[in-house]
Amino acid sequence: MNAIIRRAYTTKTLIPPNVAAATRLSGSAKDGQISQLVDFYKKLPKGAAEVAKPVGPFARYKAAYIDGENASVTPLLHLIFGVFVIGYTIDYQCHLKHHKNGNHD
Repeated sequence: MNAIIRRAYTTKTLIPPNVAAATRLSGSAKDGQISQLVDFYKKLPKGAAEVAKPVGPFARYKAAYIDGENASVTPLLHLIFGVFVIGYTIDYQCHLKHHKNGNHD
């Protein structure tokens, strides 16, 4: 049972073929395949990928306050302040503006 599970979750398909082992293969068709494979791997980019610049206001906000080394509590404070402002605005429009000139029962 263990052998079946190990075979099912093997990573052999994720590992590229050993290009250096081309000397073991013989025949012109296999040499052509290996040379195409070598060319493919030579064309792949090397090194770390470039970091994409954020596009849009929410992506810039996320990059500035949430992602990476910039992570902080500031978005939570912005959320609390925003909820307070929206709540007070709704309360003022629905209730407080009617009481600004005197006490009403």
